[in-house]
Amino acid sequence: MSRSQSDVIRHHLVFANPNRGSFDGQIVDAYVEAAERHGQQVIVRDLYAMGFDPVLRDEERPLHGNGEISPDVAAELELLQTAQILVLVYPIWFALPPAIMKGYVDRVLGSGYSFRDVQQQSGHPALRGKPLLSFSTSGTSLSWLHEKGQVGSLREIFDAYLWQGFGMQQAEHIRIDSVVPDMKADYAAQQLDRVRATAERTCAMLLSARHSQRTDAVMSRTGD
Repeated sequence: MSRSQSDVIRHHLVFANPNRGSFDGQIVDAYVEAAERHGQQVIVRDLYAMGFDPVLRDEERPLHGNGEISPDVAAELELLQTAQILVLVYPIWFALPPAIMKGYVDRVLGSGYSFRDVQQQSGHPALRGKPLLSFSTSGTSLSWLHEKGQVGSLREIFDAYLWQGFGMQQAEHIRIDSVVPDMKADYAAQQLDRVRATAERTCAMLLSARHSQRTDAVMSRTGD
């Protein structure tokens, strides 16, 4: 990898919606547009378009099998290693992300990582110290989701679990509710503006972290 390539800040974006033309797909486009405008790169992993296999097999499990890494998982891990952030975009179906997203967690994020590692918060090599950013959509209203306890449940069983269990830096979740076929254009535009603003803020955060790392490295060499 050339020096200029290694200097690029990369976002690893995992997209889980079978309809690329959906509002979730527009979220992906808005995020990519904003990040690229700031000179950063977004690697989009469209799970349905890729035909990603979400089924974790026994031989892939680190304790029950040999912890084998399949070629498709190895390719994802290699991309994750070069990224500075993990971004998830998905709809909420029956209170949870689509099964294909959970399969990505099982097979890729959990590759070589046992429940003991989660308990000890050892930190997955491909994720340790990196921020997690999620965008989820729902056809129901946010107030209804709160009333049913869905927001808190998803935060605990998905966001916090991934963030803490894999030793990530932090977790942020942007929830967009009332996403329906007859959604008003001005509401949709407002939500996409939220996505762009979040992407811009995230880009600034990653750039600041990059500068801090370089400053620390220079200071460390100076002190030797």
